[in-house]
Amino acid sequence: MSAQGDCEFLVKRARELVPQDPYAAKAWLITARTLYPADFNIQYEMYSIERNAERTASAGRLLYDIFVNFPEQPVVWREIAVITAALRNDSQDKHAQFLKGVFETLPGPVQCKMLLKATEQCFNTLEKAEMLLLLLKRFPESVVQHGVSLGESLLEAETVENLDTPVNCFRKLFVCDVLPLILNNADMCLPVSLLYKYMHKAAEFYICYVTREPSADAQMQGSQEVGGLKSPGRGRSQRCVIDGLSEKASVVTEPWERLLEMVGVVGSLCDWQGEKASRSYSELLQRVSELCRYMSATDSEGFARCCAQIVTCCTLVLFHSAFHYVSAVQPSLFQGHVSLSSCPWVLLEDLSSVYTDVEVERKHTHKKRKLADGREKTMVSMKSS
Repeated sequence: MSAQGDCEFLVKRARELVPQDPYAAKAWLITARTLYPADFNIQYEMYSIERNAERTASAGRLLYDIFVNFPEQPVVWREIAVITAALRNDSQDKHAQFLKGVFETLPGPVQCKMLLKATEQCFNTLEKAEMLLLLLKRFPESVVQHGVSLGESLLEAETVENLDTPVNCFRKLFVCDVLPLILNNADMCLPVSLLYKYMHKAAEFYICYVTREPSADAQMQGSQEVGGLKSPGRGRSQRCVIDGLSEKASVVTEPWERLLEMVGVVGSLCDWQGEKASRSYSELLQRVSELCRYMSATDSEGFARCCAQIVTCCTLVLFHSAFHYVSAVQPSLFQGHVSLSSCPWVLLEDLSSVYTDVEVERKHTHKKRKLADGREKTMVSMKSS
C-alpha cells in the first residue's frame, strides 16, 4: 500500500471510531501524524474532531498548525472565512462564540496575518472593508499603514457605485468606524486638506442621516397623527435600513453629538483657536463670535485658519438649529424623529433686548426721581431758613 493509501486508511478508520470511541479515534490520528507529519488530511481531520467537539484550546492549536504548515489549502481558507464571519457578527450563538474563542487562542501575530490574508481573499468591496476594519480594531498599530487607504477605498467605492445619497453603506462604514480610528490615532499625521475633506464627508453624512425623509408608509402614518403645522403630534420613530447593512448596523446613535465631537477633534488637529474635543453648539457659536473680534489682527495664515473655523462652525450651528426648530414644528418631515411634546409651537422674535432697554429706562427714571426729590428738599430748607 502506498503512503497516500496508508494516510487515507488511517483517516477513514479514525472517522469510523469517532461516534463510538473518540479517544481511540484520536489515538489513531496521533499515530498517523507521527508517521506522516506532512500530510494535510490527517492534521485537518484532527482539527475537525476537536472543532466538532467544541474543545477550544486544542482546536486553536491545531488550527494554528494547519494555517502555518498548509497556508495554500482552500479548505483552510474556507474554515478561516467561517471564523472571521463569526468575528464580524455580534451573534451570541453558542457555535459562533466557540469560533471566536478558537481565534482568541491564536498568537497575536498569527491573528494579524490571518486577517490580512483573509482580506486578500475577499472580492466584495464592503466585505473586504469590514475584514480590514476588524484588523484595525484589534491591532491599532495597523491603522497607520491601512487606515487612510481603507477610508479612500470606501469613498472611491461610493463614487464608482454612483450612489445618490451620502447615507449609504460605504459612507457609514467610513464615517462611523474608520474615521474615528484614524483621528484618534496619535501616530497619524494627516495634511490639513485631507482632514477638512474627511470632516466635510462626515458632516454631510450625519446631516443627511438626521434629515432623511420618511418612507411612504411613515408619511401616511404621520398625516394621521399630525393635525397641522401649529399643533404637531408626537412623531413615531421610524426604522432606517441602509442598503448593504443590517438593520442593527444601520443605526447611528446621537449623530449630532458624534458630529460635534468629530469637529472638535479635527479642529484641534488643524490648530483651531481655542478648540477642544467636546462642547455644545451654543458654545461653538460663542467661540465664533469671539474669533470675529480679533481675527483681523492675525497674519495671513492665521486669518485663513480662522475663516475656515468660522465658516465650518457657523454652518454646523445653522443646520443644527434649523433641524431642531423644524423637528419641533413638524416632526413628520424627518424619519425617526420624536417630537418633544404635542403642545403648539410659535416662533417669536428675541425680546430680551427690548426688556433690557425697558429695565434700564426704569432704573434711570428712578434715579431721576430721587435727584428731583433731593432738589425739592434742598429748596424747601433754604426758603424756611
